[in-house]
Amino acid sequence: MSSLETVLLTAAITVALMIPAMTWYHRRGKRRENQDMVRTMHRIANERSESQAILASLDVGIVAFGSDDRLIATNPVAIQAFGVIPDTLPEFLDRYGTKNGMRAAYYLGSEDISGEIIITERHFRIVCQRQALKGGDGRFGGHIITVQDFTDIRRQEERRKAFVANVSHELKTPLTTMKSYSETLLDWGIDEKDRAAIKADVVRIYDDSLRMERLITDLLLLSSLDSSGLPIEASVFDLADCARQMSERLSGQASSEGITVEFYSLTREPAVFADRISIERILSNLIVNAIRYTNAGGKIEIYIGSVVDDVYVKIKDNGIGIPKSDLDHIFQRFYRVDKTGSRQFGGTGLGLPIALELARMHRGRIEAESEPSMGSQFTLFLPSASRLLRATLLELSRKDKPEDSIAKAAASALRSWASESVGGRGNNGLFDVRTLLEIIDEKVDNSVNIAHSE
Repeated sequence: MSSLETVLLTAAITVALMIPAMTWYHRRGKRRENQDMVRTMHRIANERSESQAILASLDVGIVAFGSDDRLIATNPVAIQAFGVIPDTLPEFLDRYGTKNGMRAAYYLGSEDISGEIIITERHFRIVCQRQALKGGDGRFGGHIITVQDFTDIRRQEERRKAFVANVSHELKTPLTTMKSYSETLLDWGIDEKDRAAIKADVVRIYDDSLRMERLITDLLLLSSLDSSGLPIEASVFDLADCARQMSERLSGQASSEGITVEFYSLTREPAVFADRISIERILSNLIVNAIRYTNAGGKIEIYIGSVVDDVYVKIKDNGIGIPKSDLDHIFQRFYRVDKTGSRQFGGTGLGLPIALELARMHRGRIEAESEPSMGSQFTLFLPSASRLLRATLLELSRKDKPEDSIAKAAASALRSWASESVGGRGNNGLFDVRTLLEIIDEKVDNSVNIAHSE
């Protein structure tokens, strides 16, 4: 074999050996590239999933458009608000930014692109912001649109304005009357009017002062209910006994109007855990309201009963009734069925709203039924003492913190009973549930027995 042949053979062998090696390295490199690509895709997918999860968790609507004005992201809140979200920013502004000036602000290059819009009776605040890309170079990245539902805020503001206007009106009316009669008496009335006329003027001034006093008292009570709530001194008592006493207390007023009051008890377990003064206020407002809208010769019936775990007081009259169009509004503050302005039925327009708020404070409710010329009935529902106290005991056993006023009062009462009872607390300071259940039953039975013995 010549030297040339030897060189060629060596080269051939080398190439033959290198080809598999190169192929292996190439395949290895490809696998690495593929693995890197897979990892990159997983990272992008994870980031996208995280971004979508964050968007979905927000309580503010988000709509994002890229630098080419194409839609790139949104979230459920925005979809729920708009229903249909256009594919481009100009189309979005054409649809939702024409009447509120957002479209014009965008094309004029304004930095403040915002506006309000009403969609299906909901009020939304829309803000469009220009976004730059990450990195600090200031390059344009697109637009982010935030959408916030402020319907409740708007309605609260409207109610606040209406409330202030009503309060101003209600206070101004008696003040004007008192001022007028006082000026008359001071200028010439005392010298020129006879004693009967002067007395009549003083009576009018006195009546209006009482009306103002009732109005201010009701306003202060509502203010307490709206802010921190009233302090509750709750106890277990017989609701039937409470209602009977209120009917007897107001029977004189009813009799003077030629109205009879009848009382019926339909339950053997009328015990409730509540603030008695508040319950008396509810019943007084409902009974007085029935008297006010019942003609002479009419009748008011008061029923005490129970349904499931609720105890109720039903106050039924055969008075003038309430039109169906007014029935849904009678618990609104200052709302009056009589819109003539005569105020022939008196009242401040706050009796029923106060009664409803006090009922809700006790986890109760008030239902109203009426038919014009046939009469009305208002029913106060309250949880029975056993139901409320047992529910609170369950919350405490789970170490749940009571939130509302009546639950806090119930928890305080349970702690007091536990500390007073022998064996009411275990070695670790926790409630003995069985003992407290027995105490609850004893308290309920005693409240009913005491009322029946009186």
